[in-house]
Amino acid sequence: MPEQLTRDQWYQLDEQYARTPHPSDTFAASGEHYRLTALLNKFGYHPMSRDEAMRIAERLLSDGWKD
Repeated sequence: MPEQLTRDQWYQLDEQYARTPHPSDTFAASGEHYRLTALLNKFGYHPMSRDEAMRIAERLLSDGWKD
């Protein structure tokens, strides 16, 4: 797995994360969760649930980016 995202990846993830509702805020799966998971897969991360996708995204965003 990559250690840290590039600046472009970080901005892509930040934008998608902002559009994705927290799993506890919705009763049905949101298409945004699938988009978030697909983006994380593209970056080398493979979450197995919506909760895990949100946790990975939060950690990556808090780690910042590499130049």
